[in-house]
Amino acid sequence: MIDNNTQQQLKNIWNDYLKTENRVVDTKGRPYDDIDKSRKKAIIEIRQMIDAFLQGRLELRDFKTNLDSYNKQHNYWGFTAAKGQMFFNLLTRSSAGDMPNLVNLLKKVLAEPDSLEDALQKMTLIFNYAGAYKQTATDKRLVANPMSSAYFLSYFWQIHNPEKWPVMYSSIIISFEKLGIWQSHATSYDNYRFFYGLNEEIKRIISQHAGQPVTNWDIEHALWYFAGTVTVNSKQLKPKRMRTAQAEQTVIEEPVLVEAPALEAGFALSDYLIPRIARLVELGASADKSGSAKGHEFERMVGETFAQLDFDVETLGQGMGREPDAILKYPAEHIAFIVDAKAYTNGYALGTDDRAIREYINYYCPRLKAAGYTRIGFIIVSNAFRSDMKEFVNEITWTTDVKRFLLLTSEALLHLVAYKTKDKIPVTQIVEKLISFDKIITKEMIIEEFGDY
Repeated sequence: MIDNNTQQQLKNIWNDYLKTENRVVDTKGRPYDDIDKSRKKAIIEIRQMIDAFLQGRLELRDFKTNLDSYNKQHNYWGFTAAKGQMFFNLLTRSSAGDMPNLVNLLKKVLAEPDSLEDALQKMTLIFNYAGAYKQTATDKRLVANPMSSAYFLSYFWQIHNPEKWPVMYSSIIISFEKLGIWQSHATSYDNYRFFYGLNEEIKRIISQHAGQPVTNWDIEHALWYFAGTVTVNSKQLKPKRMRTAQAEQTVIEEPVLVEAPALEAGFALSDYLIPRIARLVELGASADKSGSAKGHEFERMVGETFAQLDFDVETLGQGMGREPDAILKYPAEHIAFIVDAKAYTNGYALGTDDRAIREYINYYCPRLKAAGYTRIGFIIVSNAFRSDMKEFVNEITWTTDVKRFLLLTSEALLHLVAYKTKDKIPVTQIVEKLISFDKIITKEMIIEEFGDY
């Protein structure tokens, strides 16, 4: 299945990973002291949740909530992202009128398979179950994507038996694509069959090369490293010097270019953005235009970007008097946001704008409520923020009808659009994630929430 040239590439990947002393970083670029040791401890607690659900001692709702809470604190498998917890949430929501059947199905498929064929049969069941809802849904963004079932189930199976079951991570598929050995299939179970075979062959190749057995986790970590370091924006990564108290050593600090941010999406952002809105960050940083011209264009582009998230956008801003820049509406869920866009080259800080923001809220909240919008928020979009405006934000959410006040960077907004387009994420899920943040929302936070490892 894997030719000699690719086998040598795999050996080189393994050697390069060993040079980092088997170093693994989390989704924020922070190193784990020992991720495998942490996982072994976490498995004990997660298994208790799974067993309680399988044995009927824990209701599905509580199981899902407990698992989400635990993984947010101990996110060693990336389950909090779109193919994990979001898939679980959407599947449960779609099945509200069919809950007994969903519970029975999950009890069947979340138990460890007896064999690969048994695993594929289980995956077929949940793929077809999710697929039936997708086929009949009027808005297919509001239901679980059947293709996510491979990651979803392989996560649970690895909790049961890490030595037997590899998790099908997006980043590992990216590695396989870079190596020219991946073949995409029409169903999640056929993808997992192919993935499982590749993983087993790679373990055999690396075990022979290393002269000792290697685990699923060993291969996974090496391929994570390769997926992140082979290229970023079509450029080769470089090691970075760092000093410790004892000595100077060369390490790979994060799988990124030295001049790049600490965390990157596992795909080219431009593949999922229309060219016009892809310029949003560049426009916000531009010093070539006059302040008013730049501000006006930035405001309109922010509105256009939110429209890509499937909000109904009412553009206001310059030329409309003392107004916010846009009103976002999602009537199906009675959600609305008042938006103010700030094209500040050096980052936005609250000044005399506090009075204007209050005026926007006092004018628009009653009108939005009268129109049936019960969940109203306020969003400021800027390339950067020089403070978190915490006292002001707390005051607004305490004294007005605004339930959430969000500070959203331009990069974060573009990443939201890219993940929404790539993974068909519905507006409701985007809103749920956004309102869960209690600080300035950066692209790294979006990647951590919507990407998997």
